[in-house]
This record gives sequence, structure tokens and C-alpha cells, in this order.
Amino acid sequence: MKRAALLGLMLLWSTAAAAAEIAGKDMRLPATERQVRVTYFHAPGEAKRPAALLLHGAGGFDRRLKDYFAYASTLANAGIDAYLVYYYSADDEAGYDFAARYPAWARLVDDLADHLRAQPQSNGKVGLVGFSNGGILASGAVALDPNISAAVIYYGTPPWPLQEPVRRYPPLLILHGDADAVISVSAGRELARSAQALGASVDLVIYPGEAHGFGSNIAGRNGADALKRTTAFLQRQLGANPPP
Repeated sequence: MKRAALLGLMLLWSTAAAAAEIAGKDMRLPATERQVRVTYFHAPGEAKRPAALLLHGAGGFDRRLKDYFAYASTLANAGIDAYLVYYYSADDEAGYDFAARYPAWARLVDDLADHLRAQPQSNGKVGLVGFSNGGILASGAVALDPNISAAVIYYGTPPWPLQEPVRRYPPLLILHGDADAVISVSAGRELARSAQALGASVDLVIYPGEAHGFGSNIAGRNGADALKRTTAFLQRQLGANPPP
């Protein structure tokens, strides 16, 4: 076999190995309200690294659990410890008032971020990735916690249920479809404007013709593009380095 062909095969093999699927591990993390169930995707290696908390929409992760596992595995392969956060309590599972529970959920997310930043494997940076209701939750959690370094908001809104005015945002990546009939793209644009008015760096990406929920469909063109953008954004903002 020619040397160039052999090197090409070795490169393909090493790339595939680096991107091997990472299995999630169910565990509990501490928060003031309660112990919170998460599924943890450990970035390869033992170097210090950032973490990302993934926040589900109204229906939870279970409807597309395989897709969210693949999403989190991709972030882990990019050098970011990824956590699927099941922020609903047992009482929430039976029914909840979103606006009423929102402040407690936002504090819970901030507690988890504080805990992860204090771990020995942490590089001191945590980001959020929120989908739909989880995107609305993420926009409030980052407004309350100045130590969260970045957030990715999939088809979210400004944090309208917060009981206090928003005074800051970290860098944001906002992803929305202009055919979203559940949360209008105007809400994504409003979040971008309000964050920019407070001095935040904002990347707003609008997908023509895309409807609600595309983010978990990473096999689709727009879902794959959004994940690629998310990975690059979080690596840049959180100081992540892919494992060698």
C-alpha cells in the first residue's frame, strides 16, 4: 500500500476513534432544593475541562432520548463534560405551573453550575444549552448567575417569569426556526436585542422554514448545523480543547 494511502487510512481511523460514542452515566448532583438526577457524559482524558448543562423542554428528554445522548456525546468528544439535567421534581412530573416553578428551577440550575465549577476536573467554566422551555430557563439562570460563562438558546425567549429585572447576560448563541409555531422567532429576536442592549455578545442564527424542536434532530441538516455551531461556540467561550 502506498504511504499516502496508508496515512489517509490512519487519519480516518484516528478521527473515528476520537469521535467514538461516549456512554452516559446516571448520577445525582446536589442542589439546595434537592438532589438532581443527571446523565453525565465524561469528556475523554483527565485534563481540566469545562462543563455544559443541557436543559430539556416541556416534554423532557425521553421523547428523543437517543438523539439527546448523541448530542451530549458530541459535546464530550469536543472536550466538554456534558450533563443532561432532569430538573423536574416528582411533583413537577405530576403537573406544574411554569411561571411559578421557574425561579426555583433557575436557582437549581445555578446550584448545579456552582457545584461543577468547584470540582477538581473543572477549568472553572460552565455553559448552558437549553431547548424550548429549557431555553427560557437557561436565559433566566444565566441572568441570575454571573459565573456562568455562556449559553446556547434553542427556540427560547427572554426570561419573562423572573421576579427581578435582568441586568446582564453572558455570550449567547440563539438558534431559532422562522416557521416555529410554538415559540415565535420574534421571541428569539427579542432575546437577542435585549441581551445586546445589556452589552452581551450575541450570535443569532435563524433557520428559514424550520419548525420547533429541530435541535434534537442532529441527523437533519439544520439540527446538525446547529450542533456544529453550538460545539464551536462552547469550545471558544468555555476554553475547551478536544482530546488528542
